[in-house]
Amino acid sequence: MKNVVIAAVALLSFSAAGAQERKAPAYPLITHDPYFSIWSNTDQLNASPTRHWTGATQSLVGMVKVDGSIYRFLGEEAKVWTPIAATSDDGDYTVAYTETKPASGWEQPGFSDAQWKKGAAPFGDNPSIAKTSWKSKDLWTRRTFTVANNDRGKLFLKMNHDDNVEVFLNGEQIFARKGWNNKFEYFPISSKLKKGSNVLAVHVANTAGGQWLDAGIVEEKVVVADAAIKLAEQKSVDINATQTIYEFTAGKANLTVTFTSPLLISDLHLVSRPVSYVNVKAASNDGEAHDVQLYFGASSDLAVNMPSQQVKADKYTAQGLSILKAGTLSQEVLKKKGDDLRIDWGYMYVAVPTAANVNKPLLLL
Repeated sequence: MKNVVIAAVALLSFSAAGAQERKAPAYPLITHDPYFSIWSNTDQLNASPTRHWTGATQSLVGMVKVDGSIYRFLGEEAKVWTPIAATSDDGDYTVAYTETKPASGWEQPGFSDAQWKKGAAPFGDNPSIAKTSWKSKDLWTRRTFTVANNDRGKLFLKMNHDDNVEVFLNGEQIFARKGWNNKFEYFPISSKLKKGSNVLAVHVANTAGGQWLDAGIVEEKVVVADAAIKLAEQKSVDINATQTIYEFTAGKANLTVTFTSPLLISDLHLVSRPVSYVNVKAASNDGEAHDVQLYFGASSDLAVNMPSQQVKADKYTAQGLSILKAGTLSQEVLKKKGDDLRIDWGYMYVAVPTAANVNKPLLLL
């Protein structure tokens, strides 16, 4: 058995973690603190994208090439969305709006909203992130957008709302919900787009707490799987206090993939160091020699709160390591609060030894 690669992933944060049972609703991969926390939400490590504990995709990808055949053992392609009417995280947009109950037919394409105000999204009561202030009980918005053709795949309403909401596309109701979600969610809709001008109309009612509205339409992009990439066969998974250990078969090679977060309470210096290790070992399963190469990728989404944030990445060597570094341009230290947040200050590092037969991993941007 030989070591193929050891990859260390680090983020500037502090740590707290606990033991997990062997059979888990989610499997811990990187577990330092609520910011630096990456999990596999499926029993098979290669059956889903890896995620932050809040559910946001923070992709780690692992593949191995054995005698020219490629096998994926870690992660999966995440869904990709194409904006049709972009939400504020994908681009700026302005809507017509009123906080006074409009006349009947306000949701219809032919309705005149010339007397309504104009405002940039998102709307809300938090002045640090809302572009247009909304502090009343009700908000009605109308947004006109143009599409070149209506030959589309699966369409979804992408929306973050607080509280009760009803949504119309070209005069027809496509969604209604009581309550709030506090983050973007994707709701499937039947295709009611038409070539040329379209109108997305939304009424949101504040029933308690804060106010928020940010809504658009996206198309799910069809990602064609690469037929040359096979799935490694997972044989087992074991969880202990500081490690999650997977066993795979990839053609003529067996793989042992170990995720280690060395949170040993007897060593406070070690506990406070936000470094986790991904160790992959390969061994022949037929007694013959085989050519084995490893790929490990970490998305820059690990260093942002929202995927739309701009990121800067660097590559350098230091102290015997080849290092990739990524972080946001804005570096907004401690400027956000709440539960559904990812760290967007500090930096993520992916490092491997510069020793012979170890190639630099690629950072997925």
